[in-house]
Amino acid sequence: MRYILIFSITAILALFIMFYNPYLGVYNDSITISFDDLLDDYSWNYDIDNDSLELLSNSNNEWIFKASKNGTSNLYFRYMNDEDIKYEIYYKLKIKDNKIYWLEGYGKGLLNYPNPK
Repeated sequence: MRYILIFSITAILALFIMFYNPYLGVYNDSITISFDDLLDDYSWNYDIDNDSLELLSNSNNEWIFKASKNGTSNLYFRYMNDEDIKYEIYYKLKIKDNKIYWLEGYGKGLLNYPNPK
């Protein structure tokens, strides 16, 4: 009976270790984030808090960022006009050895927000 209990606990721990992933996503060396325009007088703007991630290109509300050095970056997107911020989206990304790990994210004012590609 003792061996069955030890085997069961070991099997459960092994499965947990094999399938547990603390990241929401893992990307090779770049990520793409794209949004839709919802209102005529609003536009999407972004802000990064450090230089671990840098903008590679931007066109038609699609941003491509690449890893530039190891670190953790907070990436903010705001859908705004001159007076008002309609939506905010936040991505926390960890850059390590040219891989980008999506740690957490949230959207304010939205029911859901796009996942990076």
